[in-house]
Amino acid sequence: MALLEVKDLKVTFKSDDGTVNAVNGLSFSVEAGSTLGIVGESGSGKSVTALTVMRLIPMPPGRIEGGSIVLRGENLLTKSEPEMRKIRGNDIAMIFQDPMTSLNPVLTVGNQIAEALQLHKKLSKREALVKAIDMLRLVRIPSAEDRVNNYPHQFSGGMRQRVMIAMALSCDPDVLIADEPTTALDVTIQAQILELMNEMQSRLGSAIVLITHDLGVVAETCKNVLVMYAGNMVEYGTAQQIFDTPRHPYTMGLLASLPRLDETDRSRLVPIEGQPPNLLRIPTGCAFAPRCRYRMPICDEPVPLYDFGDGHVARCFLYDERTEAERTLETPTVARVPASSVDARAVGTSA
Repeated sequence: MALLEVKDLKVTFKSDDGTVNAVNGLSFSVEAGSTLGIVGESGSGKSVTALTVMRLIPMPPGRIEGGSIVLRGENLLTKSEPEMRKIRGNDIAMIFQDPMTSLNPVLTVGNQIAEALQLHKKLSKREALVKAIDMLRLVRIPSAEDRVNNYPHQFSGGMRQRVMIAMALSCDPDVLIADEPTTALDVTIQAQILELMNEMQSRLGSAIVLITHDLGVVAETCKNVLVMYAGNMVEYGTAQQIFDTPRHPYTMGLLASLPRLDETDRSRLVPIEGQPPNLLRIPTGCAFAPRCRYRMPICDEPVPLYDFGDGHVARCFLYDERTEAERTLETPTVARVPASSVDARAVGTSA
């Protein structure tokens, strides 16, 4: 049974130029003990999805137009703000993209971790600080009993990210959302942070939603992968399905732009031509069609999901029997990109 289930989520933002359609009917679920990777270019709606699940988008200008976010059978969209304050940090927690701006610069890291423990676990300040020291030790911060009294600026980038993980996990949440948790970290620290998250998941049994544009990270850590484009899912499957048999041209393009360990010539990467769509005017058909080499007239119509079995689905008319006679270009050869061949050391690879 799914621990977190998002159904037909729609989120818009009002701007001077019109209504920005940030998330357009997105659906996904994640089970306890598993990791779901959400990937896509910048502007595809990944971070807005995470903030919406946490009920942290500013309203206005943001607005949740429809859908549901169900955590353990309860729809979070029906909760009041006081109810959400009890849920955030306790049942569902988030590691934000930039720890320097997410941590309070005028409070010690110990007090910031202890605050959540006092609120959710009803610990005294002394008990909460002792627990904060334990959490810092758990995330491998040396001399935790001394560093608990330090301020965020006294930590390195990697250490600040560890503090964020300690804060997020301090109340043993059921779901952990990690929004680009390794951005701007060097590859050694990146590997340590990912290993730490996996260890914490094994220990606590939490479900993790990992938001990233780095497919190398996805290949190492995720059981399932959701590929987003223009605010909606274009492909979903296990990591092995996505890397071995990608079905959507956008997914193929992302993989083609990724460095590979099994190729001798790493100087040649294939970019995806064109630009992402204007979210003020998303087409009624396939949003990727203007950039797709397999575009057909039918692509201007709304695209359903096509099921390839074992949970692997893609939103593309290439697999519709009605389009066989319309195809003027060669049918794409499904690229085989074994997950083990992805260069996980290549940080920040995107189309």
